[in-house]
Amino acid sequence: MNEITTRLNLIIAELSQALPNRLFSRDLKDFAQRQEIELETGIYTLLSSGEGGYQNLLGRAAQDGTAQMALLGQFKLPEDSAGSAVEDAELDMVQEIKDFLITLPPTLCRLQMTGFTQSKQLEAPFGWIVIDLQFIR
Repeated sequence: MNEITTRLNLIIAELSQALPNRLFSRDLKDFAQRQEIELETGIYTLLSSGEGGYQNLLGRAAQDGTAQMALLGQFKLPEDSAGSAVEDAELDMVQEIKDFLITLPPTLCRLQMTGFTQSKQLEAPFGWIVIDLQFIR
């Protein structure tokens, strides 16, 4: 197994342990492809976005780079939920990940959050976030 896959699997395992009330996956699916229980619980999907920033020192070509990842959070609130409730739930998901990053285990100490995007209430009662992560080797 390659190093990036190993790292993605480790991050999913650590997140699952830290946030047992949420679901975790590495398989991207649209809301319509998700089961209702997944959306009611809230599901995070971790995706690789690539790697770069290699030092390319002699004998270490294409090594010691920075892996880019996206953590997508998806959920659904009751049909009559206000847009602000969706926004608040999205911000709660973001805070969960920020709290996780504060207490990282040594194996993930180089994982950093660089920003996030959210739905802007456009798909209420569905909500989503995308958290940009990087892992520096």
